[in-house]
Amino acid sequence: MAQPPASQVIDARGLEPPEPLVLALDALDSLGAHDTLLLRLDREPLPLYQALQSSGHTWQTRRGADGAYEVLIWLPGG
Repeated sequence: MAQPPASQVIDARGLEPPEPLVLALDALDSLGAHDTLLLRLDREPLPLYQALQSSGHTWQTRRGADGAYEVLIWLPGG
């Protein structure tokens, strides 16, 4: 199933923690009702999931063949 293109993309591969988390949380502040954020990472962002749940965001994570993670984030009902 194809997904629509993300409104914002953050490629945080190669960045050391906590920089990917900080970038993602900053981007969530500007995420509108119909926007999506695609976060590309070297590792699964376990601390991010609790923050997303607390803020009411929905997400979908997948791991690519190259081992990188992609997390698509949006607001429900958007």
